[in-house]
Amino acid sequence: MTATRAARHRMPGRLVAGGVGAVLVASGALVAALYAAGSEPYDAGGIGGPGAFVSWLLPLLRLISTLATVGCAGALLAAVVLLRIEGGPLGVQGRRAVRDASNSAIIWAVCAFAGAIVTASLLLNTPVRLLRLRLDDALGVPEVKALLITGILVLALAIGIRRVQTSSAAGLGVLVAIAALVPTAVTAYPRNESYVVLAGAALVIHVIAATTWVGGLAGLVRYGRASRTGLPIVLERYGQVALISSIAVLISGLISAAGRLAAKGGGWGSIIDTVTEDAYGGLLIAKVAAFLLLIVLAALHRSRSDTDLLESGRPFWRVVGVELLIMALTLGLSVALSQTI
Repeated sequence: MTATRAARHRMPGRLVAGGVGAVLVASGALVAALYAAGSEPYDAGGIGGPGAFVSWLLPLLRLISTLATVGCAGALLAAVVLLRIEGGPLGVQGRRAVRDASNSAIIWAVCAFAGAIVTASLLLNTPVRLLRLRLDDALGVPEVKALLITGILVLALAIGIRRVQTSSAAGLGVLVAIAALVPTAVTAYPRNESYVVLAGAALVIHVIAATTWVGGLAGLVRYGRASRTGLPIVLERYGQVALISSIAVLISGLISAAGRLAAKGGGWGSIIDTVTEDAYGGLLIAKVAAFLLLIVLAALHRSRSDTDLLESGRPFWRVVGVELLIMALTLGLSVALSQTI
């Protein structure tokens, strides 16, 4: 019995390989997109300022933070929604999910605190080792304060959900995770843009919906495989989450992008010109193309494999594997967009 349980709980090699592949795809997409848009970090600090290494740390920390956020959200969503047991108590997989969420939250918090330091160093043009001399200035930067707030919330999340036993308690963790996504989203756009309210509000919804969608699929892969008999229920629940999230991602993403492009071009009428002439517009087109490819492939594969999903694990893993890789590509492009002015 013990050996069987251990075998069920052990992460299979193909899942580890898929996770590594997703990280590599996201990293490659980030680096390629930054160079294609001419937004790659460089040494702009001059004598006594932060160097190229610190400049590169910012997008890399954002990418790691994004992946950890997805992992945390996926595990929490699995515990609260996908693996929900009537009556409230978490099952074996549910308890494992909240522990995984806690571990991901720790990584997320570390990246948030490290990102606050790197952001302060770059914006204040001060080496990291000398930031202690400009602590008041650093704490006055909105982006730094947002990252610190996120780090504190996520650290509390990691500690609070470590040993929860019920879905209602894990649900409170979901609310904290959502709250932690808000501070950095609302400071993502320059504060002097005339369309910042529209773009910022849409971006908050976009980030929450995207994290739910991608994280939910990751949670489905990680925990749904444990029970063949329960897979149809888990798959149905994820389908409902994915439908709502994907619609929200599309609408909020277009609104946020339109606000950003209008602000860059000086009005709504300049959106088309900005898309075709600006580096941000080029990356946006690539991201939209990846999103549409994801939607088409997901619909095509699932429509042809619905009956096979319950008879063999192979078609199911191929479907979600392709989706996760495209999602990883999209995440890399999203981080590159956040770096492109």
